[in-house]
Amino acid sequence: MLPTTDKMIMLGNYYKIHNEQVSTKILNATFFYLLLSIVWNSAFLLFRLPFSRANLLLLLSCLGAWFIVVGGKRLLRLSANISMHLVLLFMILVVCCLYFGSGYREAWGFFFLIPLISGFYGDRFVLILYSLLGLLMMIFVGHQYPIVSGIFDSIDLSNRILLYLIIATFSHLLLKQLNQLYEAQVTTIMDSADASIRQVVKTFIIAVEAKDAYTFGHSERVSKYAIELARNLPEYWDKKKLQCLYLSGLLHDIGKINIPEQVLTKSGALTKEEYDLIKSHPVVGGRMVEKLPMLGSLKPGVLYHHEKWDGTGYPTGIKGEEIPLDARILAIADVFDAVTSRRSYREAISPEEAFKIIEQGSGTHFDPYLVDKLREIKAKWIEVYNEASNEIKEFEQLTEFL
Repeated sequence: MLPTTDKMIMLGNYYKIHNEQVSTKILNATFFYLLLSIVWNSAFLLFRLPFSRANLLLLLSCLGAWFIVVGGKRLLRLSANISMHLVLLFMILVVCCLYFGSGYREAWGFFFLIPLISGFYGDRFVLILYSLLGLLMMIFVGHQYPIVSGIFDSIDLSNRILLYLIIATFSHLLLKQLNQLYEAQVTTIMDSADASIRQVVKTFIIAVEAKDAYTFGHSERVSKYAIELARNLPEYWDKKKLQCLYLSGLLHDIGKINIPEQVLTKSGALTKEEYDLIKSHPVVGGRMVEKLPMLGSLKPGVLYHHEKWDGTGYPTGIKGEEIPLDARILAIADVFDAVTSRRSYREAISPEEAFKIIEQGSGTHFDPYLVDKLREIKAKWIEVYNEASNEIKEFEQLTEFL
């Protein structure tokens, strides 16, 4: 699974897009309503029909405010969050103008629009804030400026508040449903992305290891060794970094896909040209993963896993902490698995002998801090080695049978 932080980032991006779309649609709907109301009531006034008590001046004022809000959004290029608050404050202004200018005895009902519109944004804090603000405005104007004097009393106030709270509750249900919908969409997208990444990585591994039967399972084992070591480091308490290291281990040798099989499986000593070709695989691998946005974060581990602590490694010759931590961990895991696995040009050695080689390379080949940490988790690496040994034996038996 991809990290929770990535999911939150994606959800945040969805909410920004959603908020901008909601703001635009609310403004469009408001413009249509105001324009229709102005034309509708103007016709009644023009033909002197007794079907309107609306205040055209207030409706025209709202339309003017609409142009100011829309123009301000476009000229100032306001963020989705600021636009949301601007639109909601504008709607409160419109509702107050409708209360005073509509002429309806039930004009206080326009305040129900505030919690309903606030709920469309899918933000609980925004819903509560503007619902309370709308409620206070409804109580204030209803008490201080009743449309019909002498009718408004405490019972009316109680009934209006109750109905307002009912509408606000339904708005909250709308908000919850909206959040669940986006949560489900993001989960589906991220699960799909996670499956796609795994499939791409598996395809790469198969392509590389198919060229050399001796390296069967090498990438998987390197990743497992690296993860066991990283779990002991505070830098990898973030699951996102641990996942990145794991995938880097799986793809650290992807650049070998560019190397001919006769070079990879050669049983004798390599020529200088062949060795130079082998040394090119980190650069090729780094270029390959950076071409895919979903794998770009793996480049440091893939590109620098053959660098050495003292600067004598390749391909760049960087040293010490200039080498990314992922690459320093993979360097140790890569060597350990390489020497404990049988290759075309030599036999495997035991894990204890491999640990001695790593100890001897502390401060020259390997990061001494990581070598110290390795001492604490040797047993974990032995477990990985034993499990892998059984898998290798099964694979060798299968290939011999075939």
